This record gives sequence, C-alpha cells and structure tokens, in this order.
Amino acid sequence: MQLPKLKVLAETGAVREVEAMPDLQAGWVVWITYATRSGEQREALERQRGGARVFSTLDAVARCLAGVGLPEFQVNIAGLAGEAAP
Repeated sequence: MQLPKLKVLAETGAVREVEAMPDLQAGWVVWITYATRSGEQREALERQRGGARVFSTLDAVARCLAGVGLPEFQVNIAGLAGEAAP
C-alpha cells in the first residue's frame, strides 16, 4: 500500500491497526490492517516503485504516519532477538 491510499483510508476511518515490525536487514516495516467490504485486509506500506518501505528509525515511522493523519501505532519487537512473531 502506498501513502496516497493510506491517507484516504485514514481519512475515512477504515484503518483498524498500524504495526511497525523489525526488518532484520535494515530497520522497520509498517503493516496496515484496514476494513474492506468483505472483512479486513493487511498490507505493508510500500515504496513508490514497489517493494516494502523500510524505515531506519521508529521516529521516521511516526513522522510518516502523522503526515497522513495516523497519530499512533503499535510496535511489535518479536524477531529482534531471534524470537518468532506471535
């Protein structure tokens, strides 16, 4: 999901959960859960040219999400110390 779509979803109140998870190689990947007509869907935030958008810091995640109207998010640190995600 790219930022323009995320902004529309945030404005309509369709976003259910925003979660930052560690990317073992580079930083943090953001996962968005949102309501659809057939239930809920989960997508990673993407770069303009495709592929997951990886943030180097949680501060960068917060600035990006605040810019589209999402002032809060969850951080899932499972995997940082070799743990499996829940």
